[in-house]
Amino acid sequence: MSYMEFKPLVKKVNLKPKGIVEIVLETSISDLQGKIDPLSSMIDRRAEATLDSLVVNYNVAINTQTNKPVIGYKVDDTGIVHEVKPEGEQLEAELGLPKEKIPTKEEQEEAERTVIDDFIREGFAPQFDDLPYDFQNIISRKLAGETYMKIASELEMSSGKIVDLVDQYRSRVAPMALKWDEWRKGKDKPKAANDSEEKPVAQDDAPATDNEQEPAAPAENGVSDSHEFAIFDDEGEEVDDSLPVFGETSKESGDVDSGENVSVTPEAEGTIDKEAVENFILSGQAPVFEEITYDFPALLSRRRGGETWIKIAASINISSTKLQAAWSKYKKLVAEHLAKQNGEEPGAA
Repeated sequence: MSYMEFKPLVKKVNLKPKGIVEIVLETSISDLQGKIDPLSSMIDRRAEATLDSLVVNYNVAINTQTNKPVIGYKVDDTGIVHEVKPEGEQLEAELGLPKEKIPTKEEQEEAERTVIDDFIREGFAPQFDDLPYDFQNIISRKLAGETYMKIASELEMSSGKIVDLVDQYRSRVAPMALKWDEWRKGKDKPKAANDSEEKPVAQDDAPATDNEQEPAAPAENGVSDSHEFAIFDDEGEEVDDSLPVFGETSKESGDVDSGENVSVTPEAEGTIDKEAVENFILSGQAPVFEEITYDFPALLSRRRGGETWIKIAASINISSTKLQAAWSKYKKLVAEHLAKQNGEEPGAA
């Protein structure tokens, strides 16, 4: 046998005289089960070797005042990872204050490549405008046994270039992948029997009455500076009534800088509740809006049938966050139509 695969630890790289480089690899006997003799027969013979690191290095910006990462992440019930802005930034955005410059430092972290590749292959990793390649396809093909050279040839670039692009992409999505990995591990854990038991509520912890209930803190989540943002509640559903701006928009007027971006205020649906809006859409009576290019009555029917937004978005070749942004805008328009139809002013209390 003249061919074998194993996963060694690179121990040393020695520069020797006459331009010779000695690479020392270390692995376990179990990793070379049945391969010791063939490997021994290759001593002093030329061989072809390909080394691909199983560890991904990435940088994290740390707030030197709090010693915590500047950017945090949360995962909704469908597995989508969203960026969580620090509380200070949320408050600045609400009050229209100038953004405070946070003192930061860079720290290098490591992550298992298998976790990141799973995140990418499962279709949860975002796309970036400056890396416009189908990395889900590239990673899947590479793990299936294809070479970078073959994939690079199809993309009309060098194998070195595609390796560099894949490394950049893995590093950028690494922190999101780790958060997603926590989510999937927690999802797979069996629920403890006492988790479902109702616990008595202490008097001090009793929920506030309607008159005392505190407003929920705004949650602004995104994926990256170049990726569409979406807001989700604790149940994993998008919060369409207060969807954050996806680009530069006017918070007061709702003016939009592109056809995909929209600023939605909490009063947009007025007294029309979510259930009434969705039932009206499903009835087929909702008007058609020129700026909405998706057949949302049909898509909502699929969503009610049990499909996730991720699956629906994939079937029409767009990201789930972009689809949910358009869905939120569509529901706002339908709600305004219903309010006018009922003789109400949109946003009236």
